Amino acid sequence: MSAWTPLLPVAMVGTDRQPGPLPEWPGEIGALVALAAQAADVAGHPAGQVLRTMAVIAPCEAAGMQDRVWTAPLPEAAADDRLGVVPARVDGAAGSLHTLLRWVLTEAPGRLQQQAFMDLAAAGLRLPESLLPLALDVGRRAVALRAPLLPVLGERGLWLARQREDWHYAAGAGGDAPGETHWTEGTLEQRRAFLARERAVDATAARSRLESALTELSAKERADLVAQLAVGLGMGDEALLDRLRADRSREVRDVALDLLLRLPDAAHPRRAIERLAPLVRRERALLRQHWVIDAPQAAAADWPSDQMVVARPSTEKLGERAWWLYQLVRQVPLGWWTTTTSMTPAELLGWAAKTDWSEAMMRGWFDALAATREVEWCEAFLDALQASVGSAAQANVPLQMHQTAQALNWLPQARRERHWLRHVQQGSLPLSALIAAASGGETLGTELSRALTGQLLTRARAGTLKDDYAVRAMLVDFGAVVHADSLSAYASLADIRAADETAAHAEQLQAVAQTAALRRALLALPNPLPNALSDALSDAHQRAPQPDSIPRTS
Repeated sequence: MSAWTPLLPVAMVGTDRQPGPLPEWPGEIGALVALAAQAADVAGHPAGQVLRTMAVIAPCEAAGMQDRVWTAPLPEAAADDRLGVVPARVDGAAGSLHTLLRWVLTEAPGRLQQQAFMDLAAAGLRLPESLLPLALDVGRRAVALRAPLLPVLGERGLWLARQREDWHYAAGAGGDAPGETHWTEGTLEQRRAFLARERAVDATAARSRLESALTELSAKERADLVAQLAVGLGMGDEALLDRLRADRSREVRDVALDLLLRLPDAAHPRRAIERLAPLVRRERALLRQHWVIDAPQAAAADWPSDQMVVARPSTEKLGERAWWLYQLVRQVPLGWWTTTTSMTPAELLGWAAKTDWSEAMMRGWFDALAATREVEWCEAFLDALQASVGSAAQANVPLQMHQTAQALNWLPQARRERHWLRHVQQGSLPLSALIAAASGGETLGTELSRALTGQLLTRARAGTLKDDYAVRAMLVDFGAVVHADSLSAYASLADIRAADETAAHAEQLQAVAQTAALRRALLALPNPLPNALSDALSDAHQRAPQPDSIPRTS
């Protein structure tokens, strides 16, 4: 029951139909409600009394007060904060930083919110108390933002999160709590960060800690924490991962299989190789030897025990034998193919395209690449996908674009930007696609930032940007990642106005100006990263979400 519940009958029918006395609330809050409702200016006016009562209850609810604690003792005060609060004004920056942060929390897209949290954490600062309820609501709506948000809540933010059920995701261990408390009492984000740090120091101890806790964890928690075994992954993890292949959660099973693919000497990938190897052979034709591959003729009885589905799904486009081959290929480490055939990834893709089983093999390799993210294979797939775009059937183009975006995201930032820059220079992808891809990850390099900002300015001066709704909608997201050297050019977009611009376009240009002002203010903050924050910030950066995983919160 909410604290609002006693008012619902009056609110539903109005005071004209139910003018009777207002309900009573116990405790100090009840006394304040009574005092407000009996004020001289509303005495004898039921509607005014209801509004005064609402004015008392609303801030109490926003501050975390719930009906179950109206008569309970007040909670113990929050611990003293070791972090300084972000200043309202920063030297060299225009406007109030607190005002800009309020705008970010209420109206900005998730990528800019993420960048603001990371910049504050890098400066060793916390959000001001007045913005904590808004920030906690942001984390409630967007799970992907919780990791970068937690380090800037401060002790008061963690205390406030404990007072309201839908903020409990942040009600973890305080910043001054012993490290072990982050595991036993922390949020999922804190436990994940703790486990990753321990893996880097003592992989065996961290694995034992996780193994002993698995039975108490939900499916999502198991999947998230098992994924941390990627830090310091080794053959010592094989036994646990092999057992997790039988977990009741598909998400956990998939995580375990992906990690086993990174252990080519583990029993599971070795069994997959033993099944696949007889299907790959060399044949001689016209005095030349070449590699050939065939699909299985029949399913083996032990396949289901290794997560291979014998019955082809009714929605599957592949035929039965191709379906089996696809599943075999996706469980074999990519390195086996290059070692066995002495071909490069690019040569293997070219060879597979000429076989009868090209779709099954390409899909299997791409799934394996999703687990291992090997740079040479990513580059080979990107080249192959780009070469096939012009000749692809129209129905296949969206899939190829999606695969291209995935492969780009698996590359290191510098390599990824080389591909994007090539597309900008050649005009081979729409500007909207490039802005969308570039706006989801790390801060862009100088060259790509300059090139993309130049494209935006050219369109704005030509008067075509106002009609490009797809690009306009992403201007703030782009501003979150543009390099500092291009911020002035980016901010100048807000100064290029058109006589016939719509109100919506004017609002977007205002958001561009606010984004540039915020980025400049955050960049002007001091950057003395405290040792106690370094691990938390590193974890937040490592878990930066993919472009489509941070929803807009406005």
